[in-house]
Amino acid sequence: MFRKVLHLALAALCVVAFATLAAGPAAAEWPEKPIQILIPWPAPNDPSTLVATAIAPVMSEKLGVPVKVVNKPGGGAVLGAAELANARPDGYTIGLISIGPMITQVLRGKTPYQNQDLQPLGLVWSSPFTLAARADAPYSNLQELAEYGKEHDLRLAHWGLGAVPTLIAMKVAQQGGFEWKETAYQKLNPLLVVQGDADVITFSTPGLTDYVESGKMKILAAMLPGRLPKYPDVPTVEEQGFGDAYSIWFGAFVPKDTDKAIVDKLSAAFFSAMEDPKVQEVIANTGVVAHPTGPEEARARMDRELGEFGAVMKDLGITK
Repeated sequence: MFRKVLHLALAALCVVAFATLAAGPAAAEWPEKPIQILIPWPAPNDPSTLVATAIAPVMSEKLGVPVKVVNKPGGGAVLGAAELANARPDGYTIGLISIGPMITQVLRGKTPYQNQDLQPLGLVWSSPFTLAARADAPYSNLQELAEYGKEHDLRLAHWGLGAVPTLIAMKVAQQGGFEWKETAYQKLNPLLVVQGDADVITFSTPGLTDYVESGKMKILAAMLPGRLPKYPDVPTVEEQGFGDAYSIWFGAFVPKDTDKAIVDKLSAAFFSAMEDPKVQEVIANTGVVAHPTGPEEARARMDRELGEFGAVMKDLGITK
C-alpha cells in the first residue's frame, strides 16, 4: 500500500514538474505567430481603431511577429469584450475595452462575463469628457455649481442614467449636496445649453470647442485623471474635491489566465509603442488623452469604480 501511494505521489510530482517546464518555454518562446488587437467598435472614425492601427506596426517591430487590428463591434462593445474573455489565454489576442463594458454594463448584468474574466495590461487613454455650462452662468466651477444647486433647479442634459459621464455628474451632485433636474437626450447637443433648454451638459471637448472659443459656453470641470491638453486651466473633478479621478477610460486587456511573463512582455511592447512619435501624433489628432498605467493600478481603479458606480447606480434605481 505504501509503495502504491509513493508511486502515485511521484507521478503527481512528475506531472507538476512537466507542467512547470512546459509553461516556462511557452512563455520564453512567445510570440511565435501573429497577434490580434481586438476593437469592439466599428472602424470608421473610431479613435481606438485609429490609435491601435498606428500602434500595431510598432509593436510588430518590437515583438518580431505581425500585429493586426480586428474590429468586432456589437452590443455596445459587449460582444467584442465577451469574445476577448473567451479567447485562449496565450497572449495572441488583446483588446481595447472601455469603462462601459468593463464596469457599468457588468454592474447592470448586461454582460456574459465578469470584470475579473479579463486582466489589464493597463489603462491607456480617456475620452476628454467635461461638465459645461453657458458662459453667463452664475457658476464657473463645481463648488459654485453646488452652492447654486442647493437653492435653484439645475437641469442636466445627458445621454442616459447608465452612461458613465452621467454617473460622474451624479457623483458630483452627491458630493456637492444637491440634486440634478435631469433629462436624457437621444441626440445630445451643446445647443441645448446655448439655447437655454438645459443648464449643464456632459459632453466631450471636441464637440464643445467652437462654443467655448466663441464665448457661448464654459467648461466647469474635466472628467479626466489630468487636465485637458486644450484647456489646461480647467481643473478636474478630483482636483475640485468632487470625487475620484473619474474618466471615460480605455484599457488594454487579455484573458484572465494569460501567463504573467507574457502579460509583462505585451504590456511593455504596447506602452513602448505608445511613446513612438508617429503614434503620439495620431493620439493628438484623435483627441484622446493618453494616461498609461500599469496592471496593478488599473485593477485597483476598476475595483474601486465597481463599488462607487455600483452605489450610484443603486441609488438611481438602475440596479438593485
